[in-house]
Amino acid sequence: MKQKMRIKLSVNSEKCRKKAMQVAVAADGVTSVAMEGEFQDELVVVGDGVDSASLIMALRKKACHVTLETLEEVKKPQVEEKSITPHCCIAQCPVVSNEQPRPEVYRIVHDSYGPTTGCLVM
Repeated sequence: MKQKMRIKLSVNSEKCRKKAMQVAVAADGVTSVAMEGEFQDELVVVGDGVDSASLIMALRKKACHVTLETLEEVKKPQVEEKSITPHCCIAQCPVVSNEQPRPEVYRIVHDSYGPTTGCLVM
């Protein structure tokens, strides 16, 4: 089950943000981490099977004071089979071409040694 956590950082400093990102990336099951919010004070963590309680405790211990704002399950959008438009295969489509066939041009090349060798190259 994929989940998305929005964690509010209480201290708005670059050092706190960087340390919080490092702790979140190192957690088991995390697939993406991003900073959001007006003041870049919200950490958004997306992962599969992430233990939110242990992540919050690790952030409080190693980075700064944090608060879990939201925890929600991320659902994959379902694609309806009817919404896919049918397409035409190349083998089934008629080919319309107004281009005329080009004549093949051959050039005769004579042997440089002359007719005495009995070899003609075409």
